[in-house]
Amino acid sequence: MPTSNKKALTLCLFQSLAGVIFGWGNSEGGVLFNMDNFKERFGTCDAAGVCALSTTRQSAFTGLLSLGAIFGAVCAGTIADKIGLRVTCILFICIHMIGAAIETSGKVYEQIYVARVLLGLGIGATSGLVPVFQAEASPPKYRGLVTGSFQLCVTMGIWGVSMCGWGMSSYKGAISWRLTSGLAMAYDVGLLVGFILMPESPRFLAKKGLTDKARKSLANLRGVPVDSAEIDAEFAEVEIKAAEDKSRGDVSYKECFSMKDRILWRVMIGVCVQIGQQITGINFFFSYGVQFAQTAGLSNSYIFQIILASVNVAMSFPGILLVERAGRRPVLLYGAALMFVGQIVTGSVSKAYPESKVAGDVLIAFTCVFVASFAASWGPVAWVVCGESFPIRLSSRCVTIATGANWLMSLVIAFAAPQIQARIGTGITFVWAGCLALTFLFTLFCVPETRGMSIDEVDEMYLSRVPAFKTKGKKVDDLTLTRTSTQTVAGEESDKHTKSASHHT
Repeated sequence: MPTSNKKALTLCLFQSLAGVIFGWGNSEGGVLFNMDNFKERFGTCDAAGVCALSTTRQSAFTGLLSLGAIFGAVCAGTIADKIGLRVTCILFICIHMIGAAIETSGKVYEQIYVARVLLGLGIGATSGLVPVFQAEASPPKYRGLVTGSFQLCVTMGIWGVSMCGWGMSSYKGAISWRLTSGLAMAYDVGLLVGFILMPESPRFLAKKGLTDKARKSLANLRGVPVDSAEIDAEFAEVEIKAAEDKSRGDVSYKECFSMKDRILWRVMIGVCVQIGQQITGINFFFSYGVQFAQTAGLSNSYIFQIILASVNVAMSFPGILLVERAGRRPVLLYGAALMFVGQIVTGSVSKAYPESKVAGDVLIAFTCVFVASFAASWGPVAWVVCGESFPIRLSSRCVTIATGANWLMSLVIAFAAPQIQARIGTGITFVWAGCLALTFLFTLFCVPETRGMSIDEVDEMYLSRVPAFKTKGKKVDDLTLTRTSTQTVAGEESDKHTKSASHHT
């Protein structure tokens, strides 16, 4: 691998650590809800001294994070266009750190509410901006691996909080949940240092007219001298794109819903892929997995959570490799099909044999099939598709809209899932199975293959209007040729009509 690629990969992969705070915050509730001191402090206790958190408070704890993330994701795009991707990420990491500090020191539930919103702001912003920077800065050959690594770090955050919860479950004091919450600040510090050492986006600097800084940033990112031929060639392309963007004026969210260049269609795909990731049911298992295990009659709910988190991490590795070798579409389609099977079997077994130990083992096994399928498919690939579907000019806005949709659906699930499970128990897996059938059909007819293409080549593919089910990661030259030929024929026909009209006149 060339030195320049190594430097870019190192910097881009480090940004994926933002996924750790994503996974930690999103799954923290499933751990804290089962800790005795947390339930005593923030729940209600009956006459026998048994304490519990109401489903309303559980939903609020999970949902307020999603609410903050919606605002963080949507606002981050506008702020990044003004002050840059790097500085915006640093700002929102600091906001996340403040939220973690408030949650860790919380004494009343109102403090927890405020903390969860601030945590959500930080997570929502970084989850929207990191894939944008990675898609822009990473070499096209490795873009799927780099963008998919964000989801790998999400799974590591989920695994970390599950292990922490298991380790602290034997402690009765406030240290059990305060340590679990406080560890998020340690990841913030490491992430903050990393972003401070990183260069700003060369495209952002070029667009602002800061040519010298843009060249230095690109050279830093590529790990080569600023006056090298490689930088001259790549920076020439950056300047051309920056000039085009500048000639079009300031970016607005209105452009993200324009029919021109099929932007609205592409935003719809990004939004639906992100929603599809949520309606698989994955966050339900990691936010309310302990409660699901108890409903299913499993004796050790913490071990159940750790098993799922470990499978999630382990299967993320083949996932980020498959996305480049097998492509985006096949991984999404096979993943949806396998997850459907896992949810159907899990629900059927738990309903048919609620008290059977063998049925409990089967339930764990097929829940693991579901989680493994997600980790190797929709987990990483949803971020890849979202990060590479839009023109550079609009990417920060479009990706944050799609990410906002992810968090909006997460908010809906956070409030609805506990209520649904309270009524139908483990039958909720049939709801997720129905949603998975829809995601399969959507992918089949709407999501194109973009493996091996640069961002500019992806643009050409969308403009060529090739149906999604006919795309196979074609090189853009073929698509451009088709499009150019069509335009040439149309132009010739137009000329004929013009000459004919002139003759008659």
